[in-house]
Order: sequence, then C-alpha cells, then structure tokens
Amino acid sequence: MVITDRSLLIWGICRNIPFALLGILVIVLFYRSAKERGDEAFGWMWLTIVLSFGFYIPVVLWAEAVPMIGMLMIPKTCAYVWTVMIGYNAMKKELRK
Repeated sequence: MVITDRSLLIWGICRNIPFALLGILVIVLFYRSAKERGDEAFGWMWLTIVLSFGFYIPVVLWAEAVPMIGMLMIPKTCAYVWTVMIGYNAMKKELRK
C-alpha cells in the first residue's frame, strides 16, 4: 500500500472527527452551564476550548503541506494554559471560602 499526501490528509481528518465532536459537546456544555449559573470563573472556559480547536484544525489539515502552520500549536498551548489558569484560580477561590 502506497501512502500518499491525500491519504495522510484523509487519515488526519478521520482520526480527529471523534475528538472534534467531543470538543463541540464540551464547548456547548461549558457555555450553557456558565451562562445559566452566571458563573464568572468558568464564563470564558468555552472560549479557551474554541481557540484551542481553532488553532489545531489548520495544523491537522495543512501542516504536512505547509510545515510553518505547525507554529499554531504555540497559541493552542497558550489557550490550554489559560484553561488551566481558570480552573486553578477557581480552585483557589473555592478553598478560601
């Protein structure tokens, strides 16, 4: 079997479909939950996840053809750090109560 650029792209898309669907579900759940409860601590969590996916999708689709697109993993990591900081700050606030 010969592996082509096209088959790599198709495999990259297919293996990330479950990940993307789960991500969409998590985004919707965080958004709805924070909005319904007026949760300030987690009010922006949905956005960190959207940004993470937004920077990751081009890497999956085009990094093989344009390697510099891999640099989008840096802002993706920054979105992860923001996510962790949201959780950490919420935990610290909860522990002070």
